[in-house]
Amino acid sequence: LKEFFMKKLIFSFSLIFSALSFAELYEDYEPSEQHTELTVISVQSNYLDDYLVNLKRTWIRGMEIQKDLGHIIDYGVWTSASANSPNVWLTVTYENMGAMQPSEEKYDAVQAEWDKRYGDEDSVIDKISKGYEEIRTMVDSQIINKVIFK
Repeated sequence: LKEFFMKKLIFSFSLIFSALSFAELYEDYEPSEQHTELTVISVQSNYLDDYLVNLKRTWIRGMEIQKDLGHIIDYGVWTSASANSPNVWLTVTYENMGAMQPSEEKYDAVQAEWDKRYGDEDSVIDKISKGYEEIRTMVDSQIINKVIFK
């Protein structure tokens, strides 16, 4: 009896795995049009709070400007209380791959808006940005996209 159930179990698993091996792109699943840039960072553990506070004054401001201008869909900052390294993940979501392409027009628009909003803080922002290299290591950067199952 035990042998019968074991054979039935093995047969069932083989059917499941063979069915999965025939999955078809655009029939069973498809990649999202949106793409997300994922940056993986290791911040020294005693400096995580300082890093996040300063990130709000630099990177977050830049992302808000890009979002307001329609250059990006969204952004995010992720942390893990239990991870030693890496411990910070930054995401920027674009409408599609084409939206990721830099241009002089986009650069100028972001710079103009930055100067309008925060131009009087340039020296402070520059000092914060230069200080990042002392407390963080860039671990990885990837372009990822969500899989949509049908």
